[in-house]
Amino acid sequence: MVSPVSQISSSDWPAEAARAPSTILRSDAFPQITPEARIYALKELARRAGVSRDFFEKWVIQITGDHTIVSFGTYPGCKIQFQHRLEGLFYKILQGTIPVARARWFAASDDGVSGPDLILPFCYSETDSPAPLFRVTSDSTLTCCFDLSLSILLTLSRTEEVLCPLRDEHDRFPASASLASLHGFLDRPVLDELGSAFQQVLSRLLPSWRPRPRVLRYKLTHDIDDVGIPFSLHTAIGHGLKRRRPVAAARDLLTPFTSVAPADLAMVRTLAAISTSRGLHSAFYWKASPRGPHDSGYDPRHRKVQRVIDFLRNRGFELGFHPGYETFGNRCKLAAELECARRALRATSLGGRQHYLRWSPSTWLDWEVCGLSYDSTLGFADRFGFRAGTAFPYSPWSFKDNREINLIEIPLTLMDCTPVKYMKLNRTEGLQQITALVRRVADVGGVFSLLWHNTPLLDPDYDDWYENVLDLLEGAKSFELPADSRELW
Repeated sequence: MVSPVSQISSSDWPAEAARAPSTILRSDAFPQITPEARIYALKELARRAGVSRDFFEKWVIQITGDHTIVSFGTYPGCKIQFQHRLEGLFYKILQGTIPVARARWFAASDDGVSGPDLILPFCYSETDSPAPLFRVTSDSTLTCCFDLSLSILLTLSRTEEVLCPLRDEHDRFPASASLASLHGFLDRPVLDELGSAFQQVLSRLLPSWRPRPRVLRYKLTHDIDDVGIPFSLHTAIGHGLKRRRPVAAARDLLTPFTSVAPADLAMVRTLAAISTSRGLHSAFYWKASPRGPHDSGYDPRHRKVQRVIDFLRNRGFELGFHPGYETFGNRCKLAAELECARRALRATSLGGRQHYLRWSPSTWLDWEVCGLSYDSTLGFADRFGFRAGTAFPYSPWSFKDNREINLIEIPLTLMDCTPVKYMKLNRTEGLQQITALVRRVADVGGVFSLLWHNTPLLDPDYDDWYENVLDLLEGAKSFELPADSRELW
């Protein structure tokens, strides 16, 4: 049950706020925060705490101007109050700052759940030292000392990327401009850790409640950017000389005259063989874009490509969609390429990832309108980690329509070229950092989403990287995509 309350928007702030100095942040882009949006954020917090959907639907939620108050039908008298601190946040954004607060866990834990101080993007504290996230108000009431629902809502919705206009040469929001990078928590799923902290609180308040167990899951994906078709002499020479792969070069040279598949296309089968040998499930995302400066322009309907697609389909691998470079921000081009991909893949329900990880919050609505089932673009090219502070797949929130988007986002944790080409880590250092990432995803029960292209299998710089990363996922379960985004929880 939700009590009605007036909607709040940036236009409601007093005239004094409007006269604050202008900064690089676009304060005019601050979204409208509605009761429905706060309910959504509370639901996402509950999911990360191990709350079942059935239990959550029994909660009684009352929203006022200052608080969200939650009581539990099967636990009479027990309540949790969440403070609202929207006005103070908006003043800080007008001054050019998106605050990040640190908080203490409710209690020390013997089960390894608690750890370093909790991190709350879009929250602020009145003291320099971390304040407790929750405090006891009475025997049956706890109070959250921060605007926790706002932190979750704005972080999952990537509001900082709307407020901040900084972009790289591919019109991407760079990791270096993110709160996570600036405050040193890109390698932590901070929202999921807040869910673990909320689980502690629920267990204290509701002793007979039992959370769902945490299980490490994986999503193994492959963007097929290049297949060696159309033939490129430059690529063939590169395989032979630069990459020291004479067999690959020979395959490329034979391709125009024989039934032999080019080396890049052959590597798709190799990826499938590696997955099969390890009992893993992979998704292969195919392109249908015209040739351009950033698109190889292969035709997924080409007979050699179709043989590989049939090979994958017959072995139960997932076939997905990888839109071209120019589809970013262009819904018409996205729809046209998707239609071609659906025909080539003989599939109606597809998920996938944007090329070059070119993405913005509006991409979610483009994908929804085109009827795609899920996106897995939400990661940084130049740094691995948790762009949205989470390793949990989720349905994003649309501020424009005040609703959940009918699309699942599977955040991208790691892309192959990130540690090797962007971060320039050696294998030992890179694997140490990736091991820590896997451990953190396992601790919160999230999904480790991995992107490995087919072409790095021919690049000596990547030798043994892929197999070593897969070793870290041993024992993890494959993330099973629900038939509908509403069935995610």
